[in-house]
Amino acid sequence: MKKVNSWLALSLMAAASAPACAQLFGPGDPILAVDPDTGVESDYPDGEAPVFALDQDSFTKYLNFGQEGTGLIVTPAYGASIIRSFNMTTANDAPERDPATWEIYGTNDPITSADNSGGDEESWTLIASGDADLPEDRFLWGPFYDFANGTAYTSYKIVFPTVRDLSANSMQIGDLSLFTGTGGGGDQILDDVDAVIAVGTFGSLSRYPGAEGPTNAIDGDNFNKYLNFGRENSGFIVSRADDTAVVVGQLTMVTANDFSERDPTTWELYGTNDAIVSEDNSTGEAENWTLVDSGSIDLPEDRNTAGPTVPVNNSTAYTSYKLLIPSIKVSGGFPGDAVQYSEVIFEEGSNDCYADCNGDTFVDTRDFLCFLNKWTEATGSGIYDPEADCNDDNTNNTQDVICFLNLWTGGC
Repeated sequence: MKKVNSWLALSLMAAASAPACAQLFGPGDPILAVDPDTGVESDYPDGEAPVFALDQDSFTKYLNFGQEGTGLIVTPAYGASIIRSFNMTTANDAPERDPATWEIYGTNDPITSADNSGGDEESWTLIASGDADLPEDRFLWGPFYDFANGTAYTSYKIVFPTVRDLSANSMQIGDLSLFTGTGGGGDQILDDVDAVIAVGTFGSLSRYPGAEGPTNAIDGDNFNKYLNFGRENSGFIVSRADDTAVVVGQLTMVTANDFSERDPTTWELYGTNDAIVSEDNSTGEAENWTLVDSGSIDLPEDRNTAGPTVPVNNSTAYTSYKLLIPSIKVSGGFPGDAVQYSEVIFEEGSNDCYADCNGDTFVDTRDFLCFLNKWTEATGSGIYDPEADCNDDNTNNTQDVICFLNLWTGGC
């Protein structure tokens, strides 16, 4: 015991505590939101439905949380018409939500597409497309969009493939007018009595508010958050800016500022060494991914608080990792309409991380004392203790103390 105690004394003089496991990702590392679940992204508040784009009142608006690729299908009470121009007004706020591009289609089929669908149950003909060039100021009409058209249609589909700023959480317009002549001439054929539905584009269900994107999950700030309305199975892909392959051996999640119903309860971690070609808010499946590990996580009800550090069974270095959240505490309705967390801390994955003998997620002098107590009891009683067998040779001897001391002084 005298020799062991001298080792302990030397180690305590060398360091008061071992360095914590190195964090593998941080600010500046490429990260993007993903969700392998797919569907049509189209959803609007009750007071901002597509009918408000037809009421010729710029102080109301149509807003769609599906953002890019959303729009509307309208069947004017005016009847069949040949349209040759249209224009629209900016809404009351958030210029980043303004359409940046537009497409207009026509059909003479009966409309069987449902509200908030892809709007593809009918046969549609592209009439025209172009840039929106809407003003930054609010409540203003944009330019007239003129196009050549000689065909009469009973219904029209107007889609906005892009918005002014990709970080916007939605698309919105104040009003929309369709004209039978160029430059706004002829008849304006839309009215708020017209049959109208919202439409969106089929794709990944991943979407997030502009200020609550995935970069917040690795920025080291516990007081902002990453929120994804894709809910279950949404997550992110993260890579190192230096393209270094790393071994993730444990992860820690920090709760967000509100609504514990949105907290993750399970996780899946995937790795790849492929170049990342998946786009933000995609399914994240454009690469070859290997399931590294999965499990449950019990996050605290306290907000902006770190949960338990979860070990990851992994010995392979990957250049990129994908973290998905298969389940949350309460799913559906408000506030269970999203998943959120403030931080995800990924740390190295060697046996060094298991120098945390007492399981408090810190490697300090108490861990060496913890191991020493187990080792002393095992060697004193002659009863083998696997938790005191650091080098896994199925015996308890002084080599285990040396092994643990190396782990402890080396940290992770």
